[in-house]
Amino acid sequence: MHHHMFQKSLAAIAAGTLAVTSLAVLPSFSASAASTILSSDFSNGTSGWSTYKASGGSCSMGVENGKLALTVNSVGTLNYSVQVGYDVVPLYQNGVYRLKYDISSTEDCTVEQMIQQNGGTYQAYTWKGLDLTAETQTVDYTFTMKKETDIMSKLVFNCGYEGKDVAPHTIYLDNVSLELIDDSKVDYASFQPYEPSIMTDQVGYQPNSKKTAVFRDVTSETTFSVVNADTKQTVYTGTLSDSINNSPARETEWTGDFSAVTEPGSYYITCGDLDQSYTFTISDSVYDTLLTDSVKMLYLQRCGTEVKDDTFGHVACHNTKATIYGTSQTIDVSGGWHDAGDYGRYVVPGAKAVADLLYAYAASPSSYGDATGIPESGNGVPDILDETRYELEWMLKMQDAQSGGVYHKVTCENFPGYVMPENETDALIVTPITTTATADFCASMAMAYEFYQDVDPNFANTCLNAAKKAWDFLEENPKLIYKNPEDITTGAYEDTSDTDERYWAAMQMYRATGEESYLQNFIGSSAKTGMDWTTVGDYGNIAILTMENPNQTMYAKAKKAVLKEADQFVSATKSSPYGVSVVNFNWGSNMTVANAGVVLGLAYQLTDDASYLEASESNLHYLLGSNPVGECFVTGFGTVSPQNPHHRPSMAKKQAMHGMLVGGVNSNLEDSAAKAYLATTAPAKCYVDHSESYSTNEITIYWNSPLTYLISLNNANTGNTGTVGDVNQDGAVNVADVILLQKYLIRKATLTAEQGVNADMTKDNIVNVVDLCLLKKNVLKNNSNPSQPDQPIKPDQPSTNKPDPNATMYANFRAGTAKEFIASDGWTNGNPFDCFWKASNATFKDNALNLTIDKDPTGQYHYTGAEYRTNDFYSYGYYETSMKAIKNDGVVSSFFTYTGPSDNNPWDEIDVEVLGKDTTKVQFNYYTNGTGNHEYMYDLGFDASEGYHTYGFDWQKDSITWYVDGKAVYKATSNIPSTPGKIMMNVWPGIGVDDWLKPFDGKTPLTAKYQWVTYRENATSTTPSTPSTPSTPSGNEPAANATMYANFRAGTTKEFIASDGWTNGNPFDCFWKASNATFKDNALNLTIDKDPTGQYHYIGAEYRTNDFYSYGYYETSMQAIKNDGVVSSFFTYTGPSDNNPWDEIDVEILGKDTTKVQFNYYTNGTGNHEYMYDLGFDASKGYHTYGFDWQKDSITWYVDGKAVYKATSNIPSTPGKIMMNVWPGIGVDDWLKPFDGTTPLTAKYQWVTYNENGHK
Repeated sequence: MHHHMFQKSLAAIAAGTLAVTSLAVLPSFSASAASTILSSDFSNGTSGWSTYKASGGSCSMGVENGKLALTVNSVGTLNYSVQVGYDVVPLYQNGVYRLKYDISSTEDCTVEQMIQQNGGTYQAYTWKGLDLTAETQTVDYTFTMKKETDIMSKLVFNCGYEGKDVAPHTIYLDNVSLELIDDSKVDYASFQPYEPSIMTDQVGYQPNSKKTAVFRDVTSETTFSVVNADTKQTVYTGTLSDSINNSPARETEWTGDFSAVTEPGSYYITCGDLDQSYTFTISDSVYDTLLTDSVKMLYLQRCGTEVKDDTFGHVACHNTKATIYGTSQTIDVSGGWHDAGDYGRYVVPGAKAVADLLYAYAASPSSYGDATGIPESGNGVPDILDETRYELEWMLKMQDAQSGGVYHKVTCENFPGYVMPENETDALIVTPITTTATADFCASMAMAYEFYQDVDPNFANTCLNAAKKAWDFLEENPKLIYKNPEDITTGAYEDTSDTDERYWAAMQMYRATGEESYLQNFIGSSAKTGMDWTTVGDYGNIAILTMENPNQTMYAKAKKAVLKEADQFVSATKSSPYGVSVVNFNWGSNMTVANAGVVLGLAYQLTDDASYLEASESNLHYLLGSNPVGECFVTGFGTVSPQNPHHRPSMAKKQAMHGMLVGGVNSNLEDSAAKAYLATTAPAKCYVDHSESYSTNEITIYWNSPLTYLISLNNANTGNTGTVGDVNQDGAVNVADVILLQKYLIRKATLTAEQGVNADMTKDNIVNVVDLCLLKKNVLKNNSNPSQPDQPIKPDQPSTNKPDPNATMYANFRAGTAKEFIASDGWTNGNPFDCFWKASNATFKDNALNLTIDKDPTGQYHYTGAEYRTNDFYSYGYYETSMKAIKNDGVVSSFFTYTGPSDNNPWDEIDVEVLGKDTTKVQFNYYTNGTGNHEYMYDLGFDASEGYHTYGFDWQKDSITWYVDGKAVYKATSNIPSTPGKIMMNVWPGIGVDDWLKPFDGKTPLTAKYQWVTYRENATSTTPSTPSTPSTPSGNEPAANATMYANFRAGTTKEFIASDGWTNGNPFDCFWKASNATFKDNALNLTIDKDPTGQYHYIGAEYRTNDFYSYGYYETSMQAIKNDGVVSSFFTYTGPSDNNPWDEIDVEILGKDTTKVQFNYYTNGTGNHEYMYDLGFDASKGYHTYGFDWQKDSITWYVDGKAVYKATSNIPSTPGKIMMNVWPGIGVDDWLKPFDGTTPLTAKYQWVTYNENGHK
């Protein structure tokens, strides 16, 4: 049952007749007989009695001669510094009680006896002051409970400081009894709670999700109906299942499936004479507000800063320095989130919250916006990342700068009263460093490096450096497990092992750096599991399972562990009418439910098994109302939700903060309220909505965070699943999808979260070349005319309309949102802009960014416009877009750069504007420190509204040159702007500028479309759309159908890493140094140089893949070194270091004669297959392609696309890593000639491709 302080919920009353259910701790007697509430003679011990110590008080409790003996060593400084008491004493308003006991003391002293409120104001319902002596006195009196009923009050004896010190002494207590002697004026009927008969998710369901209602109190009913709450019309009638015995809830239940109801709207369910269900919603966006509030709650939990909110706002709190425990040293640890219902801040649970939030964002980026009302809103960064950063910045302060270890927590000595955070002013204490906190910190910072690289590279690097320092501390320190000092009573977050924390840290560091050395302690053991703060192994598994190109051994172990958990969860959901995965309900069970939902959602992504998805969803439905308690466990949502959470701001303001997930059912009865209200309650219903029930009704940041993660996975898995293979989301699976996915894999395009789901052909939560291969096969298989494959539809696009391949920044709107841009939202520029910017007017449709002018539905403005702008500022270089403009009087379609006073800069701007009144022309203009009037109208020779064309400008210090379709058409050279600006596009109707634009006729909607935007840093004005590539012969481009494409012209690639810190030994006269592999001149540069340490003669460079590749075609574009004694190579290799036989296939250019290339191969260590081929050109003079087609029965080598040599005997069979290296030889002068020591020497590589289908 649910208990709202035994007051009837208005919502429940509205739902129908109140049902009478059992009530805990109701007296069972008539008015003529007394009811014994408490009877303690201590002959069998002190069961039910406990002590409390604070502020210097010291005592111990035992039994002497059949009496309770309280030995007081120090009375402390407060009257309650020493306290002994009996918990859970029910007092009913107007009841008459008799209290009796015997008491004495070995030293004369004063004590206070009272029965008081157990929490809140601690008001006394009855009180007596007692002067004790060695002589036993009997206290016996009656009193009437005048206050409102309190069934969880407490009998206490305050034995602390009463104005004078008392020598150590013992207080004896015996024969304690409390009786209710008259209840004739007690109104028991007002205490009856209500239990609904039909349970659903009170928030609602997405249209295509499975929908199940649970029924109880069924008598003869066999069917149920779903009713539209607005029209009152029955839209569906279903049949009840057979009865189900739910022993944990001690009731019989039935279920009803109404998944067939998919039309958006508000509904409720009826069933015969049962009370109708609470109303719920069906909608694609049903969880949007809940998701937003679940993150906004964290802002309201911020510490150390002013929080702005009409109800829960407060000035900066806890911003004094904290003392490191056991020292006099103080440090600044301000910031972070208040952990729970109190105001402590803890690294261990904070790390869990950080992980949940960042992986929630990764699961569904499109679910998060930049306008939730936190201080950082509108900065171009999703608010969830801003909010998480606030916690991360506090965590950085918790790291010891010298050792790298991380302090466990910062709190006061004791929990505060029920006050707002700024009113907790006791001294702050930082507790000692632990390896659990350090490992969790390490993992969190490694995650931050990944997630903030594009947001703030400096912050990302700071996090990675902090993670490395923490890792070093872990390497040097064994298990340091936290235990609360005796004088600190706040939450401990203790643990018994740090193995799972170290596992998570290792996986996250590997993911961040690609360095497999982090895996060495776990590669031989099984994967760890768990998502509680005590067991965090699954975060390590998530790191491996959702990263690109993971270590396959660890991937297999992580996947096995997650699916094993998921199978257990599915089994549990099938045995529960409510579909919940939790069997034993312990403290924080709602977190456990949410965690299970996350694991199930991940399992679905790994397998595409719908049973995992349904189980994941059902756990969310449990949290939101489909549970035996009949309560939505998130404050402020659903019809019935917690009103009295154990949360100090909510208690201080006497209302529940919205968006908080409470702890939920806990059958262990671990607080006074639970013991009082739930003594006879079924295990699956042990929840009480009482502010003193910290074991069922507290909130925490790390209970909210898995709810956020679960909703994100739900959105990703069910909200917009799309069609597998339909990467561009145009409703068809064809070559256009292949091209987009291929561009994504070579980092020439980005994918939205939904597009990523569609691209994940294998459903392993990773988009890679395997998915590309499967997509290609599907397209070829489904194509009715393979020789004429479907071409991507690019309406009105001229053949030259291609983005700059050497662009520094490329935002491909054909693939959806771009991380570089955000939509302006919620403000107006004022005249002549007759609109305000609305983010929802910037959409992605028809392979383009759509910017739309529309009417303002609020009536506040005439119209809404759309603007898309970069987060960053850009300086001199070439800017270009592919645009299709609006044709309509009075409107503008634009592409421009801008900065101004809003950026604390001068107004500098460069414009390309197509005026809708005449779209056969384009206007160019610019402003320098606010001075404009440089308009120039250019006649296009086409209609800009009828198709896509490119518009660009080359901005240099002394000029601006504008381009149309790659042709220079106008140049300005006077008073050129110099301040970097943001790249923008907008569409807007004018007001007050009829002479310029003509009057706007009010026609809406009007849409301009943009396919892409590029920026090339420091470009010159020569042929901007077709930049030259040095030393590249015509046709020297990678195969379009490559399975793997590493484009070194764009810089580092995720497939490769540089070898570092070891030597292969003779004949390699060098050791490998990662810094000798650089990217310059649009190529990978591998360099031979002298060893500055003197340990070796030389240092060489080697670049190798993380993964192994098997049969197929391998190719590179290479420019070799010309110098006696050195080798420039391209090859595959595996061997003993990989626990494999030595199999290798070589392309080697010997520097002594770069007009030849040597081919060779090894099979299980057997080589001697050298073949020297005469190239007919000098390989050191320019780029040429070298490749080999490796099949089971042959290897065929290619030069510039031409087959030149074939081997057919003893062909290697073991997959190897793709490698390139350059090195000087030693002891092989006959082969290479002696090396003369010339350095540096550099070979260059433009790209590497691999095609699993061989040479085509």
